[in-house]
Amino acid sequence: MTITTITTQIEPADPEALDAALELPFALAETHAAQLTVLVFPVETALAEASTPGWELAEREEASVARVRAAAQRRGIRCEVRARSSFAYGAGEVMADHLRVSDLGLLALQGAAGAGQRMMVGAAVFDSGRPVLLIPARAPLAVPPARVVVAWDATPAAVRAVHGALPFIRDAAETLVVTVTDDKDLRSGQSGIELVHLLARHGARASFAAVPRAGRSVLQALAAKAGEVEGAMIVMGAVRHAPIHNIVFGSATSDLLDARPRVPVLLAA
Repeated sequence: MTITTITTQIEPADPEALDAALELPFALAETHAAQLTVLVFPVETALAEASTPGWELAEREEASVARVRAAAQRRGIRCEVRARSSFAYGAGEVMADHLRVSDLGLLALQGAAGAGQRMMVGAAVFDSGRPVLLIPARAPLAVPPARVVVAWDATPAAVRAVHGALPFIRDAAETLVVTVTDDKDLRSGQSGIELVHLLARHGARASFAAVPRAGRSVLQALAAKAGEVEGAMIVMGAVRHAPIHNIVFGSATSDLLDARPRVPVLLAA
């Protein structure tokens, strides 16, 4: 896995906020010599339209697009910038469409997730076929991350997440593969230790840890271990269940979308 193209979405904003939002996408594009696609439009569209006249919103988007282009040119980054020209499709659909022809999605999580942000994340993760890196507002990603924590349960989604995270895993100082021991049984060929061997063949410095669930949700157990080892990124598969399944059994993925992660999380479905 090589990152050649990154797609991100940013909110139209004042110059200072826009420059801050661009710092990580630019850093990742520079590190991987990647093409960057920046989608500039508000996610919470209804709220934006209710609080700002349409002409003012359009002017803000136009100014933001121009500033992104100028900033990318100054940094020497290959960058395609697009405003939202049509509302025939939802913001999530627009993001998923661009992600299908990218290698990595990058989304910043701002404050409490509204309906627009939840739909954006859901579409990006489940409808694009690509790994998506979610960045909490107060936990920017170091490039490269010092320590990656891989949540491993041998599902196809976890396999895709690990593959999508390989560029980060190879560059990290350390990678810890974590299996929640009393969540599900794994056959010997599926074990986290076997995954450690695979990652080592990719040049990673990897080790394995088994973590008991101990009455916690899977996500709580993973987050606790990540905090214990000062993990800078969590990598995990995302599984979308029917709503009744979530009510009865719960889901690490739905828990993640409901909670505000404390570190960046790379998801793949």
